[in-house]
Amino acid sequence: MVFGWGKKKSEKQEPEIAPQKKQITLDVIHDVVNEIQTIRRKTITAETKTFRNKIKSSSETILHIAIDLERDTLKVDDMDIHLRRLVERGKKEVISIIKKESIVELPEINSYEDVENFNMVAGRMLKKIGDALGRHSVPINVFAKKYASKLRDDLKTMTERNDEITTLVSNYADLETKTEQITDTMNKITQSKKLIINLGEEKEINKKNIKNLENQIINDQQDIESIKNSDDYKKFLEINVKLNSMSDERNKIKNEIEEQFTKISRPLNKYVYVSSLDKPQKKLLENLIARPYDVLIDVNRQNIVQILESTKNGVRSGSVSVKDSNKSLSQIDETLSLLTGFIEKISVFHKSKNDIENKLSVFNNEELQQKESILIKHENDKSVLESKIKSADKELVDTTELIPKWIKSLESTLNEISAVQYIIRVG
Repeated sequence: MVFGWGKKKSEKQEPEIAPQKKQITLDVIHDVVNEIQTIRRKTITAETKTFRNKIKSSSETILHIAIDLERDTLKVDDMDIHLRRLVERGKKEVISIIKKESIVELPEINSYEDVENFNMVAGRMLKKIGDALGRHSVPINVFAKKYASKLRDDLKTMTERNDEITTLVSNYADLETKTEQITDTMNKITQSKKLIINLGEEKEINKKNIKNLENQIINDQQDIESIKNSDDYKKFLEINVKLNSMSDERNKIKNEIEEQFTKISRPLNKYVYVSSLDKPQKKLLENLIARPYDVLIDVNRQNIVQILESTKNGVRSGSVSVKDSNKSLSQIDETLSLLTGFIEKISVFHKSKNDIENKLSVFNNEELQQKESILIKHENDKSVLESKIKSADKELVDTTELIPKWIKSLESTLNEISAVQYIIRVG
């Protein structure tokens, strides 16, 4: 709008009055806020009614000025034709816009919603009139001075009054924003208080569960101790000691056999490639070379003897190539002579081991393993609950520290929208 407004006069500073102080609790804050909103809406509605009547009166005045301007020839006949057209066009458009906008029905003010509607309608009317005057400010100001002055003054007054309404609406929007902030903060405080209660209850439950677990752990330990103090368990340990010691005996036999078969490993490896053995015997030969201890059993005796004899014949005939055939033949004969003894040693060892393993049945080791497994589970469960309590304690501290900060924020926001200085009392 370009029509030459004057500057506003500086408003007189009113002396500040110390606000009234009042203590309240959290549970009445919603009521306080609702009361502030209600009072503010009523106040804005009442003030806008007054502005509306004044703006309506001014719009009627502007309309009369426009009618007077329409009747005035402005002595355009004495003007240059181009200038006359400019003035006539400007005069015509300004009068048309003023007539059209001045008769717009301004909404009645009975509620805050009416205030918003009125502010929009009046603002649109003033803008259109102001824009029209602005577009033709030169011809109107130069050739219709007395009308321009009146129009400017009345339009300025109307605009200032509508600006007051705009300020009221804007302030109320700010109030609603702060009200939402208060509601949001109140919700945070409520949720935090619930969380504190829930965390406290959960902590007490976890403490009870830990106490129960501690008793269960003691019982588990006692059960395990009782099992380990039994005669059967002591026998079980003794048998296990014997079994463990038998591994030395097994290794001794195994090393002796492997050492002997290492002596004839070369002819045996050569015989693999020249033999006409069937598939099971060939597999037995390969195992005899790789792990003789595992195949020296009575059921394999005849096949092993046959393999060794065939190898010996191959060395003798030259089909099995060795560096020193006499030495190889001698070592194969030696192995054949020791074969029965090796098989018997292995058989005796396994029989002795089986006899000892059978004695393990005097003790049910599964019961002990089950008890130990339950003990580990109870100890792990206790550790998990202790960790939960530690986390809950930290969350409790953090949440408890936040509430006073939110209450301070709540107090600050509340005092921004109220003439009364509220002090929120907790507890």
